[in-house]
Amino acid sequence: MGVVVVPKTGQTGLAFPVGQPPPNPFFVFSPAHDPVTKSQAQPVDVRYGHECQLALSVDSDRLVARREPPDQLDSLDQSIRDALAAPLDFPPLAQAVIPGDHVVIALDTDTPAADTILAAIWDVLSARDVDPGDVLVLQPRCTGPGQPNDPRSELPVDIRDQVRWQIHDPDQTEGGHYLATSSSGERVYLAAELIEADLVIPVGPVVFDSVLGYRGTHSVLYPGLSNSESIARAVGRGHRELDPNDQRPLRQLIDDVGWLLGVQFCVQVVPAGATGVAGVWAGLSESVFREARESLEAAWRVEIDERSDIVVASIESDGGGHGWEQVGRALEMARNLVTREGRILLLTDLDETPGDGLKLLQNADAPTEALSPLKSLAPSDLVSATQCVEATDWARVYLLSQLDNDLVEDLFITPLENPDEVDRLLSQPGQCLIVENAQHAYGRVRVVE
Repeated sequence: MGVVVVPKTGQTGLAFPVGQPPPNPFFVFSPAHDPVTKSQAQPVDVRYGHECQLALSVDSDRLVARREPPDQLDSLDQSIRDALAAPLDFPPLAQAVIPGDHVVIALDTDTPAADTILAAIWDVLSARDVDPGDVLVLQPRCTGPGQPNDPRSELPVDIRDQVRWQIHDPDQTEGGHYLATSSSGERVYLAAELIEADLVIPVGPVVFDSVLGYRGTHSVLYPGLSNSESIARAVGRGHRELDPNDQRPLRQLIDDVGWLLGVQFCVQVVPAGATGVAGVWAGLSESVFREARESLEAAWRVEIDERSDIVVASIESDGGGHGWEQVGRALEMARNLVTREGRILLLTDLDETPGDGLKLLQNADAPTEALSPLKSLAPSDLVSATQCVEATDWARVYLLSQLDNDLVEDLFITPLENPDEVDRLLSQPGQCLIVENAQHAYGRVRVVE
């Protein structure tokens, strides 16, 4: 086996269109080489971080599978405009607005190609003589240390600053105005801008989520665009024991909130590798959510018959950045697929300081000792911290990153300083599974009846 660093090449992906499953939609072998003998090494180029790439060499008889990201859309801008002109089960967006309307675009902070989507929406609004000063791009506050990039970069220069961009502050008095009471008896509070708008357009990714099952459509509205009390109540550990399709109370509440607010139209995407987009849909929220979930399942669900001894999980910088949230999601996927005491190799370019939840893990004598204080304190990074706890308690985790070695070791993770150390770990016995852009994937071992 060998590992070398090579320049980043063009994107590759699954050999099937998004929305159309391969012969087995959950299990993809790659690359497409001629058959090899058991002793022959199989080259695998894996992308990670900010335009980094490793050339791995894995014995073919040990490589269980390699999961690549889906292909990016050939023409993202045109695909978005086509979706807005011919939405699912809804009239064209141009028929939903009139001059003088106040429009709020509720933008999920993890949305890939947010600037391109916003520019396409603006062109429709502009053609209907909507004033740029009547358009607000509203985003939830980030749970990590960074701030989202300004999504207005592709708007025409003369109106870029007229379209308002605002990060919601749930701590302010106006951070949550009473909307209604949900069917479960929950009093719902939302940002005043949402309640007062003539049209609210949720924009974001449909992805797997450990708490919600599926994130998307109205999940950008609640709890992120509510008040601090609602956000605190909604913070919770994920449900690793559940399948994404299983019912989740918070997901049901979110759908209730969208209905109470009167939101019908949305724009949603399924991510490809890095900051790419594999599919885009616009239209009636329920129809968009259904179609996007089907494509997400085909593109990003990874199912195998038995656990693997080694799981290589690469993480590229995506629409939400390159931080501990992405690491936590990749760890949960790998934890679901690796054997007990197996090895998880995380390939990242991570340099983000751990949040309050991960600091609780740093101060613990064993990973599971952090669970009780995490539950009682409920820090903003509760989910990613819990994902790290569960992975490090189950398997041996190794991390290639830009972080200080001592900091990584305090998290019960073994730091990898260079690609040669990845080579050493891959040379050890055991079956190997490779998942690229693992933060988007959901992993499951099939249950044999």
